[in-house]
Amino acid sequence: MKPLLIILILSLCLSCGSDKELQLAEIQHSEIKEVLDVSPAYIFYNTKAEDSVELNKQNLISTTNWLVNIDKRLTLQQAIPVVIGLQEKKRNASHKKKGVKNYFTAFNPEVKNLRFIEFTKVHYHVNTTIEAYVKTLDDQAEVLTFNRNDVTFQEKQLTVDAFVNRLKTAPNQGHVFVLNFENQLSFQEYLHIKDLLLTVKNTAVLIHTNEFIYKS
Repeated sequence: MKPLLIILILSLCLSCGSDKELQLAEIQHSEIKEVLDVSPAYIFYNTKAEDSVELNKQNLISTTNWLVNIDKRLTLQQAIPVVIGLQEKKRNASHKKKGVKNYFTAFNPEVKNLRFIEFTKVHYHVNTTIEAYVKTLDDQAEVLTFNRNDVTFQEKQLTVDAFVNRLKTAPNQGHVFVLNFENQLSFQEYLHIKDLLLTVKNTAVLIHTNEFIYKS
């Protein structure tokens, strides 16, 4: 098992050869600072073939916590199918350990250290429409649709920051949300949104663990 320090050094800017690079997304709010008993996976950005994706998963052990390191320049269209494959690999592993989790690795530039966002229970959907899913729900779920510029909430377009601030200023107002992301969002943009949502501490705001990726 690699020590966390070595993983940190490798993850900040990992380069294999002349065409594969890995630059971590930057976030500011996640409070998860350390994950023990880990094994890493790397999803690279190819500087010579920007539409291609390359995965290095040779160090993954199914009985450990997984740290998934994704280059921030990749789009969700590129990255999420690979993430789904990793999730299926762990769920179908012959050797399992109760309680192990999956995390995205990111970098906090303010403290100059790694931070992590858990996605163990997230189920990504790339071929199912969110409308079909919402019809199956018993709760009054509201769809949040994120594109590269804003979020659509109650038929209004807001910046993500303005939307999160709106939730914070109405602490007694309950919501149940389903997240819907444009497939051309970069992984940096995606983790920024997820990181901002972590700052909403209102227990009456619930977010479904099913997330949808739609074609722009």
